[in-house]
Amino acid sequence: MRTPFSYREFYDVPRLILLRREGSLILLESAFDAETDEYSDSYEVFVLPNISPDELAGSWEGLRSKAVTFLGRVPVKDIDFDPTLRREIETSLIDELLRASSCR
Repeated sequence: MRTPFSYREFYDVPRLILLRREGSLILLESAFDAETDEYSDSYEVFVLPNISPDELAGSWEGLRSKAVTFLGRVPVKDIDFDPTLRREIETSLIDELLRASSCR
């Protein structure tokens, strides 16, 4: 299923993504590593608490520190973006992480 998302930071693809899935606010982060001078080749996937639109209006730096659950990692190359790379993603991999987390 394709799901709309919001993002910050773009280098080849969005590197910080927020979307809603199965009633949860999901953060995908492919962080920049200053040591290697590269972005991570995977997204770390987190569940966030409900955050007000005002809190999301500015910078998302440190947003992952608000996470209530770490779901796992997904390779950036495995995320299927819409042709613009800026509107929607296929969420089956994220849905699998959510299901696995609820089974623990």
